[in-house]
Amino acid sequence: MNQSLTIAAEAPALEQRLRRTLATLPVSFRAQDGGACPAVMLVAGEGDWVMRATAAIASGVRAVIIADPGMADADAVLALAEQADRAGAVVALAERYAGDPTLLKHRADLVQHLAATSTILISQVSEFAAPTQPVLEMVRTVRALGQPLVVTHLWHTGHAVVARGTAGEKLFEGFAAAGKAGVGQRIDALGFGRTLRLALRGDGSARPSDLRIANGKGERKLPQVFESVDRAAWQGALASVQDGGATNDALRLFAADLAMIRAL
Repeated sequence: MNQSLTIAAEAPALEQRLRRTLATLPVSFRAQDGGACPAVMLVAGEGDWVMRATAAIASGVRAVIIADPGMADADAVLALAEQADRAGAVVALAERYAGDPTLLKHRADLVQHLAATSTILISQVSEFAAPTQPVLEMVRTVRALGQPLVVTHLWHTGHAVVARGTAGEKLFEGFAAAGKAGVGQRIDALGFGRTLRLALRGDGSARPSDLRIANGKGERKLPQVFESVDRAAWQGALASVQDGGATNDALRLFAADLAMIRAL
């Protein structure tokens, strides 16, 4: 990169997260040091994050990274995608599970093996204020694995959520428990003679997740990627902007998942 690109966080609470990511990026990235509009903005995926991302693009930001995007209005997300397209900007989602670098690196291999399975089970431990948040995160992981998921049922208590549906011809069931210890997501895809076991950390660090594929000949552990979700999102978004191929189709798919969950 020849051009120095400035990065800023939209709120003080995100500064530490920004600095941690910035330290791993090429020297051509630097923190914003004045009143000029930054090239890249980190936006927290809480509350009215769509409105704040829209305002950032309107101010001239070329790439917006949404840190852990939460539930939002699907129509507003679609409008954000249209605005970003018109501005030649990109909105990237730094999703703690669906954006896991190890998962994405081996996506093609995992999709191929998933074709031989008949059931996808996900269990998750995390803190959540509303039952739709862990459901969104589980749905997004299955979507990242290329599965045509449709959630048909949702049950919840004060401390647990169960979601059921289908992923093509596969059965899907997700269970989320509220907790601070052992935070993460585990995916077990079961089939005749083949099993996928994926353990996603979800802690925002570069600590790699654990992905394994087993069949009658034994178990194979996939190579791990020592990279944080944030860094992968920064790199992908900036590559899209710099090569002129910025697209926000991923944001539109996110909106479709939001609409599906809202309808339950």
